[in-house]
Amino acid sequence: MLREGQALGRHHFAFLRSWLQGLDLRQAWERYLGFGELSADRRHIEKQRAALLQQVLREGHALNMGLGEEQRITVELLLLAQPPAGPGTVALPDLDEFIDSQGLDREAHSEAELLREYRDFYGLDHVQTLEADERPSGLVREADPLRALRRVEALLARRPAPSDPLSLWLSLALTERLKAAGMGTLDALVRTVNAHGANWWRRVQGLGQARAASLTAWLLPLSREWEEPLREEAIAPPQRHAVWRTTVLRSVAVPPRFALLPLEQLAVPPRLAGGPGAPGLFATRMPNHLGAQDDRQAIEAWLEQYRDKPATLRAYRKEVERFYLWCLLERDKPLSSIDSRDAQAYREFIRQPPPQWCCAAVVARDDPAWRPFRGPLQSGSQRQALVVVQALFDGLRDANYLVGNPLRAVSKKAALAGARIDIERSFTETEWRFIRHRLDAEETSARTRSGVPAGAEQRRLRLVLELLTGTGLRLAELAVATMASVRRVRLDGEGIDATVLQVHGKGGKPREVPLADDLAALVSAHHADAEALGELPSPAPLVCTLAEAPPRWSAAADGSLSLQRATPTGRALGASGLYRMLKRFFHRIADSAHAVDGLDAARLRAASTHWLRHTFARQGAAAQIPVEVLQQALGHASIATTTIYLGTERARMVREFEKLQQRRGKG
Repeated sequence: MLREGQALGRHHFAFLRSWLQGLDLRQAWERYLGFGELSADRRHIEKQRAALLQQVLREGHALNMGLGEEQRITVELLLLAQPPAGPGTVALPDLDEFIDSQGLDREAHSEAELLREYRDFYGLDHVQTLEADERPSGLVREADPLRALRRVEALLARRPAPSDPLSLWLSLALTERLKAAGMGTLDALVRTVNAHGANWWRRVQGLGQARAASLTAWLLPLSREWEEPLREEAIAPPQRHAVWRTTVLRSVAVPPRFALLPLEQLAVPPRLAGGPGAPGLFATRMPNHLGAQDDRQAIEAWLEQYRDKPATLRAYRKEVERFYLWCLLERDKPLSSIDSRDAQAYREFIRQPPPQWCCAAVVARDDPAWRPFRGPLQSGSQRQALVVVQALFDGLRDANYLVGNPLRAVSKKAALAGARIDIERSFTETEWRFIRHRLDAEETSARTRSGVPAGAEQRRLRLVLELLTGTGLRLAELAVATMASVRRVRLDGEGIDATVLQVHGKGGKPREVPLADDLAALVSAHHADAEALGELPSPAPLVCTLAEAPPRWSAAADGSLSLQRATPTGRALGASGLYRMLKRFFHRIADSAHAVDGLDAARLRAASTHWLRHTFARQGAAAQIPVEVLQQALGHASIATTTIYLGTERARMVREFEKLQQRRGKG
């Protein structure tokens, strides 16, 4: 914690006061000093406590040598050098009280003899001996360690200044991480937080939200006296800020403008609208089946047909919005005047959008920082963008709004990589064994936490892992599955029953996947854990939450903000919750993967839910499951997609080729 050149602050003395009072050392550490450290190991805390006390004594003795006789803190330093007896320690009496209690004669003894008697009585012999001429005049001295610490604090503690380097107050490890992110001083840290808000910590590798919150909590009161203080609204929870912004915007009438804005905020000049007054070059100028009077109405009418497919609608609206804004702002043309040369230019544009079209983070659509892109599109995303825009033009042409589709020629020449399954994004047999082993270890060491039965979280995690690798379900399919989707069926002509899960996949297409007996047992065990925390709805989700939803910020009618308990909406663990749960687990176990042969920690950190679906397909192909069976289980529309997995078993292919080579060699 404290190194050569580090300063002593009031928070250091607050930590020592907690120790002297016998309070829990770990709690005191987290409250007063944890913000500047990355370790909370109790052995580390005790070591740093001892080092901190030694620094206080060392700096105190150095200061004491320059003080006048009346200001010296010799006795206070002596007292602090004695370790407390533990919780409930009674403060030592002052010297006068000791003399009276022992009936000592002040006239018969010198001051040095009385002080020596006091030290011997309370076991202070191992402290450096004070000569009589080193004692301040007057024998009345506070013997309470807490009072002594406060007096030393008044002389030694300094207040952090904005220009202080971070190394003056924070541990070396934390300082290096912050410096790598461009923060070398306290004021630079404050400016970064003010600029990037509550999620500023994401810019610092390995910092974490909890440690960042404790760091800003320490900075907030200190910075109020600085030229640029830390703004409380900058560190407010993002959800609170979003609610506040929405509440404010409701009371402010913002007129539409012609700028780089979401479509709902965009005002299109008449000359670019493609309306009756200035129709586009390729508009039919005839009645159309969409009932559209201009380009924007035509776009909205075309998108409306996907209203019952929310995921498709979101994806299509994003691509169409990008293209329409580009037509207006970059080409200065109505959409109905776009030709094949423009379409070719758009293909080049999405490869490297200009910086002013990009936003590094996801922000709300009503945020001034909103932009349509987050950076250059990968080849697959480029192809998707062109396919959607081509579908838009096809739809407008078929509805008799446009005379043709300028994307036709461009798409044929696009030479973009098609969407292809990355078969390397799946777990090897070695990795899968390691994952199961680590989960076993976590479940064995799990304890009851916040009312959740011991091991319940690990049993739920095991269920999710085994379901995704044992059935090939997509994450979205698992998130909406309920027990009503699970049923027993009789196998035709075999006289035996089986458990199947009914799934609605992409496009709402239904399919059934078998649930092995061990998976059904995992479902039962997980539901027993979930029911122990509260009654489950009917039908119960296949994967349930194990905790109440956290309270959320909401705005009252008068505009005030408050935390409200979330309204129960069921016990299903949604897609985002499933994703985060798995990502946290993969990151957690990656730290120990380097010690095992054949494992790559970086691969485990990169793993996601879709790796489990790919793992199911690869393992199925290795087990020589017929391709049409795999296609049905995976819900692939085309068998060509499924056959990609059939060529992934390199080891098997190499072994078979070796057999062929051996046979050829013998011939």
